[in-house]
Amino acid sequence: MLHGAGSNAQDPPAPESRDLPGHRFGRTEPLKRAENGLRIASYNVLNLFDPVDDPALDGEYDDLPMATSTDRCESMARAIKALDADILCLQEIESEEALKWYRDTYLKGMGYDHLVSKDVGYYRGVEQSVLSRYPITAVTTWPEEDLTDMRSRRKPGANPEWAKAKDKQGQRFQRSPIMVDIEVPGERGRKAYPLTVVVVHHKSGRDYNYQRESEALQIVDLMDQRIRKEPDRNIIVLGDFNATPFARSIGVYRDAGFHNAYDYRWKKDGNTQALFRTHESNRPIDFIMLHPNAWAEAIDGTFQVVGTLHPGDAYNWRTDDPPAGYAADHYPLSIDLVPRERDGDGTGQPRRRP
Repeated sequence: MLHGAGSNAQDPPAPESRDLPGHRFGRTEPLKRAENGLRIASYNVLNLFDPVDDPALDGEYDDLPMATSTDRCESMARAIKALDADILCLQEIESEEALKWYRDTYLKGMGYDHLVSKDVGYYRGVEQSVLSRYPITAVTTWPEEDLTDMRSRRKPGANPEWAKAKDKQGQRFQRSPIMVDIEVPGERGRKAYPLTVVVVHHKSGRDYNYQRESEALQIVDLMDQRIRKEPDRNIIVLGDFNATPFARSIGVYRDAGFHNAYDYRWKKDGNTQALFRTHESNRPIDFIMLHPNAWAEAIDGTFQVVGTLHPGDAYNWRTDDPPAGYAADHYPLSIDLVPRERDGDGTGQPRRRP
């Protein structure tokens, strides 16, 4: 097995006191970028709000009390700078204005000259966003998309089984995904690499499986429509899926031909569970799912989760104020691609480093 450049081995974190803050999940330091690699990353940054009042948010959802502390902004920035992604897909951003403020205040010099974040009317005032070193050429959201027709897509015999329908679920996206086309210059004079990232933040909660399944079914249907029009389009769906790997909503993507970047993780032997948890609750719920076109450019051994401070089990991540040095309840994850079209062997298999 050949790995991406600089895949210095790290054993799973040593057992620590479960009551004390410290490093618990993911790598302590990111992998070095693969040679000629394009790094794609996802990070749920836990309600990144700027200190400017938004008059559209008041009462229970007033944004000013949600303003992210300087300490947490700096902690997230350290993780983002270390990861050094070319395209960073974010969840739980207040607005495009907040994203610009954060970039200009904490991420100077990283080359994120292109960004987008779209309001889709979510009651809590957070949305999906993208920071990119390469030009963004198109942006699409579906805040009014009707999901009710996805009921007919639930074919019997699925494993695991489909969730039972629930009232007021599966009608609209709770938070519309954002589809962003990015023009990545081709290496060594090759033509530009046509890349599309679809940033998702599926509905959370153990009682919302039906909603997540409907959202996933709609997304793969929309992507199928896109591929029919542009067969060579490289599509990556990534973000906070709020489901574990064997949930039916994740199975929707697998059934549609998407590949889980986890299959090309940097370490595959031994007990690696702690290295690939993406949330401090000890669950993998964030994913990078690659359509076969993009999968053909994936570099084996480069998928990673990078840990930040875990506050200890005494901390209630739903209600407690974060301790000093805390970034977010999720951890960033990434994979490296070679930004050129697949080799002409017709296999569609991921390229490995020579």
